[in-house]
Amino acid sequence: MKKYRRYVSIFFNCTHIHTWEQRKFLDIFAEVKSGLSRMLSNDDIGLPVVRANNINDGQLNLADDIKYWYKNDPQGANTNNYLIDQGDILINFINSEAKMGTAAYVTRRPERDTIYTTNILRCKVNDEYNPYFIYSLTFLNSYKNYIASITKPAVNQASFTTVDFKKYSIKIPTEKEQNQIANLIENFNQLITLHQ
Repeated sequence: MKKYRRYVSIFFNCTHIHTWEQRKFLDIFAEVKSGLSRMLSNDDIGLPVVRANNINDGQLNLADDIKYWYKNDPQGANTNNYLIDQGDILINFINSEAKMGTAAYVTRRPERDTIYTTNILRCKVNDEYNPYFIYSLTFLNSYKNYIASITKPAVNQASFTTVDFKKYSIKIPTEKEQNQIANLIENFNQLITLHQ
């Protein structure tokens, strides 16, 4: 995965074209929403719940270390509002400083309805943006440096606000170019996984 990150950085540095337009996450994301804060169960009582532990090295792991919550929330929340779907970008925003801003891309809808915890942001992009392309931005040094600059350290858990997160600004190509770049990066990722 380290090689993948390096390829992404090199690719973006080489393709930094003047015709690309400056955009903030505020413009790119249709929704940025944190999950449910609950005392989760080790027993399968309804819905699998994605936590920070399930996001590692850019991958979403739904096979190991899963906790659960009720489909019908006893505290009255509508769990349908927290379902993870294909194309979602999940980002750690309350955790250790090392985990801040780390992300995973949901390549396909989970086999079971699955929700996510309060420490994670679920980001959905607007129609004119390619979600995999936007997810790839989280490997850039400029993104990591920005996350470090807005992170507020704490004794137990660091965090950043969604308001600050949405201010991240970067140049973005046309939708057609986003799709082409996303396909190339995804192919690189598959090749690296295959070799590993």
